Amino acid sequence: MSSGSEKKLSMDELLEKNRPAQMVQTTPQLPAQELTTPPEVHPTKAELEELLSSLCMLGYHTERQTGYLKKVNELLAQLPTRTQMDELLKAVKHLEKMSEQAGKQSEKRFSLPSIRLPRPSLPYIPWASLLLGLAALALTGLVLWVVWSSLATLWSVARGLLP
Repeated sequence: MSSGSEKKLSMDELLEKNRPAQMVQTTPQLPAQELTTPPEVHPTKAELEELLSSLCMLGYHTERQTGYLKKVNELLAQLPTRTQMDELLKAVKHLEKMSEQAGKQSEKRFSLPSIRLPRPSLPYIPWASLLLGLAALALTGLVLWVVWSSLATLWSVARGLLP
């Protein structure tokens, strides 16, 4: 397969044929008269004074913003760093865990199995003999009281008889 023209083209000619349409058009050269620089335009005295006052205001606002930035940097320096915040967060989590465990102390306690100790049993004492023993004790106490008071009366009489 051969094309209609078998002539060999140079590289420049091939590039020129394959170049897109926009690139093929070259910018027209301006004549030498149009290349002259326009005349210099200088601002008037009123415009210079306005520019100067604007520049002064800009300097004033820049100084104020610089002061604000310094204050912000001082305040930021007082804030805790990232590592300090991480440590505080760990401490708070530990305290939360401890407070939760304090509320659940009954879960951690254990109790020994209940041990039933033997109940001491008293020997069988019949009620009748107990009542008889109490009556004998009361009677003995009464007898001792009578003897004592009798001795006291005898002593007081004997003292009156002795010179």
